[in-house]
Amino acid sequence: MSPTEQYNSILTLLRAGALEQAEKEYFRLGLDTVSDNEDILALGGRLLKSRMVESHQSHKQELARQAAEKYYHAYEATGGTYTGINTAAMQMLAGDIDNARATADEVLHKTRGYSPKPGQDAYYHMATVAEAYFILGDHVRAETNLTDAISLDPENYDAHASTLKQFELLATVNNADISWLDKFRPPKTLHFAGHIFGLDGDGNVLDEASVYGLGKSILDKILSENIGYVYGALAAGSDILIAEKALEANAEFHLVLPCPDELFLETSVVPFGEHWVPRFWACKAAAKTVRYLSGDNLKTDDMFTAFASETAMGLAVLKAERLATKPLQLLIWDQKNPTAKAGTARDAKVWEQAGRDQIIIPYPRDTRKATGAGDNAEELTASRDLKAMVFADVRGFGALTDSQVPVFIDKILRPLAICVNTQGRQLEHLNTWGDGLFLVLDSVEAAANVASDLQETFRAIDLAEIGLPEFLALRIGGHYGPVHEMRDPFTNRIGVFGTEVAFAARIEPVTVPGSIYVSEPFACALALSAEEKYRCETVGKVEARKGQQALKLFSLRVR
Repeated sequence: MSPTEQYNSILTLLRAGALEQAEKEYFRLGLDTVSDNEDILALGGRLLKSRMVESHQSHKQELARQAAEKYYHAYEATGGTYTGINTAAMQMLAGDIDNARATADEVLHKTRGYSPKPGQDAYYHMATVAEAYFILGDHVRAETNLTDAISLDPENYDAHASTLKQFELLATVNNADISWLDKFRPPKTLHFAGHIFGLDGDGNVLDEASVYGLGKSILDKILSENIGYVYGALAAGSDILIAEKALEANAEFHLVLPCPDELFLETSVVPFGEHWVPRFWACKAAAKTVRYLSGDNLKTDDMFTAFASETAMGLAVLKAERLATKPLQLLIWDQKNPTAKAGTARDAKVWEQAGRDQIIIPYPRDTRKATGAGDNAEELTASRDLKAMVFADVRGFGALTDSQVPVFIDKILRPLAICVNTQGRQLEHLNTWGDGLFLVLDSVEAAANVASDLQETFRAIDLAEIGLPEFLALRIGGHYGPVHEMRDPFTNRIGVFGTEVAFAARIEPVTVPGSIYVSEPFACALALSAEEKYRCETVGKVEARKGQQALKLFSLRVR
């Protein structure tokens, strides 16, 4: 790859939040030795800045100081305003206010002699001016120039989010009021759900006036809340109606289904009227992305319905985090059936428990008694349970000599076993083979905790001191999904089975040694929880073993 391509590859990882991957690639490609390119020179500072953002409070100023030095080296070498304004920002976060303002003033003067190209170049030029004024303490001019910046590249939401996060970071120095930033935030994300209904017949039906009222309320909420991205399924009734109104409002629709189209239509669309079928296909055709949480075309149940809903909710939260905006949930709901294992009531409970905002549009039930198919997925019968799974093994174990194996068991496996045994009742199943480990836990929070503890325990072992090769490294993969809990005929113990277990097993072998990779459903469920200890950073699609599809994975890191 050329230096520019190498830079872009690192930048892509950084923008996706994959900090550890970016750091590894930065040094592997030797970009830390480049001395004549402003963008590449700035990467060292940007990596340290990202590390600073997620570090403990006691380390932030020191990392900010190191980042300021890296940025200043690039600024001194090139005189570029990008490295200049980042030098000023890092100096401010390091507590060096006087130098920060002196650098910002210098950058501000440099911007007056530059004529940017239209579009993104013009946006960053004006955003730099706005940031310089913000560091100088002139928030009125900062707001004015940020307004101009947004108008020059109005739909570059990733760039807008980056700027907003930078201002929020700088505001922590003096607790500045930044409520004025809210008007610049990208469109919000939305998870939606609601009751299934028909338009005629003897089943769960609504009359035309009720449906019209629902549609108007949905569209009003989507427009007034500035919703730009919606995530959900396409069951008859509420789902399809919300998706249609979102598309009418030019929102980006992301479809998440628990099973293939044919089975979904058979169970959740056709029983409520054939008229829903063309509307299903029209919405699906307009979807930006389509995800199926199961490939089984013969059977689905409430666990997969709940699984799909959690994934859709998590996707909405992850998108909002990326865009520095707010996730919402829109429900058409009668606020009944609070103990349901799947469906609208469960979705409402899961979202509410995470402390996130909801919009509830009351479901206007028809006065006719429902005698046909069920109202929604809540009436399905459970046959599986949602579980978090962790696979781990030690890379390089097969290269050990026979005399090293007892040391490996005593000095490595024993500390890891102690770590696992502290999980208590949250650990539901355990299996081991040589250097391999398979754990099943009752939640993604528990799985994240044990995976992080295992990796930390392994890193604390001095391999050279115990006489083992330093190429040994722990790989950990995590997944979340519905599994069958059944008695194993060979061991006579309860175990877990199913396609999700097989999928979980595919993650660990492609995990970078020393890292924790998790699936998209795992990342979504963790993002949806109230747990703020961890961050899942996308690493994109990772090539799997021969003959298998690439996996969309995330790196699990402690914030």
